[in-house]
Amino acid sequence: MPQIERLAIEALTEYVSPSAAQNLFDRAVRRAGVNPETLDAAGWLRFLQGPLLAELQTILPVSEPTGKLRRLLRGLEEAAARPAPTAQPAPQRHNPPTIDTTRIEIDLEDPAARERLASSLAREDGVSGVLVWGSGFQEARLPGMEDLAPILAVVHSLLQKQKSYKIYYSVFREGQVLIRPMGSALVAVLAKRQANLGRLMHVLNSYEAKGGQS
Repeated sequence: MPQIERLAIEALTEYVSPSAAQNLFDRAVRRAGVNPETLDAAGWLRFLQGPLLAELQTILPVSEPTGKLRRLLRGLEEAAARPAPTAQPAPQRHNPPTIDTTRIEIDLEDPAARERLASSLAREDGVSGVLVWGSGFQEARLPGMEDLAPILAVVHSLLQKQKSYKIYYSVFREGQVLIRPMGSALVAVLAKRQANLGRLMHVLNSYEAKGGQS
């Protein structure tokens, strides 16, 4: 997944220059014979702990990962240990309603509320997957993409450790991904390339965690 690749290269810049970090990453990929686009959390963990660290050790006397690389590995270890979400059938689509400015409060401690939130977002035009994730819970609508849940959780966790953020956006495989933090939890939406980005950002920003935590 591009997010983990960027985080890995950024972590390597604590050891070498940005261009050297990119070259080092590319060499490790070639020698390992892996495709970063197909790696799940466990696959990324094996790659970073094995081929990537070995490649780094050919130029620097690094015995153990430190700093951002160590935090990335810890996040992937936690993600790999989480059970994969149960696949849910793809929801029926509907035409998006008129945009308004209503704020919708969600009790993320309530399983029924999380399910309603995930189902509502999944019905948005162009949406191909939804994840509502937090400590001790996970509500997913990720048909055919169940392996992405732990990776999205890792990206969210690392972003929060580096700096606070309102919404995260990136191009993802054949589409787009948006992650909206709600306290320590996250709501993520995966969408097709042609989906209306402005509409999706508005919808995500219309939700807030109960008690004003957003």
